[in-house]
Amino acid sequence: MNVKHTFVNFFLKSSSKHECHEVLSKWNAYYTALSKKHQQSFVVRTLLFLNTTNFGSTEGFELTTEMKLVISSAFVEITFGLKQDVLSIFKTVFVTPSSYTYTGRDVLYDGDVNTVTKRVNMSWPAVEKGFIINDDGLNIAIHEFSHCLIIEHAKGSYFSKVFNDTDLNAWKELATKKIPLIRAGKYTIFRDYGGTNLMELFAITLETFFSNLMSFILIRPPFTVPPPRYLNKTHGTVRIRSNLTWSRAYKILVI
Repeated sequence: MNVKHTFVNFFLKSSSKHECHEVLSKWNAYYTALSKKHQQSFVVRTLLFLNTTNFGSTEGFELTTEMKLVISSAFVEITFGLKQDVLSIFKTVFVTPSSYTYTGRDVLYDGDVNTVTKRVNMSWPAVEKGFIINDDGLNIAIHEFSHCLIIEHAKGSYFSKVFNDTDLNAWKELATKKIPLIRAGKYTIFRDYGGTNLMELFAITLETFFSNLMSFILIRPPFTVPPPRYLNKTHGTVRIRSNLTWSRAYKILVI
């Protein structure tokens, strides 16, 4: 736990941390596989995200604390090895009781990131399904928060970048070559939507990574080839993620 999170932890109520732990233990498979030390850090980051984000819902739909914690945990999961622990642009998460549409469009959405309203929208049934079925590469909360990270990285200053530009550009170069293969069905682990564009492929890559790591590593042809230095069995070990730390594993995706 870094200095910032140690400071935040000091002001968090024990009851809030206990509630968060109980919810994450019930819902988040990634969390349950962490060591006790890293679970404590995960809880602090989850509550920090919860307390710095504006949550809203459709009128008449009760958005419970449990729901908010589950959604928050998706953001923490994909940023656990990164410095960024909150969103700077998309400060509002809006949750609906079912799929929704936009006026003038015939498309049903389960989630989207609206750059005009600076709001992340998602339907609770889709969020719930993503955590109940955690091995199919589908998690709408991870998907939409992945979009947020890319957008905030692009709009951020030099000192507030989410990723290392060199790593991300290398990933983009590789992914650009792979998109035609995904469209041709050469990477069946990724659903077809991953071939839409780089933004969607990045989000689907993270969804797949967190729900089906071993299949991700074993796919042929290889999507990425992680060098040995990114395999680590010490700091931040996640047992069900083949002993890959998130900080190391994330680099597997962006090189």
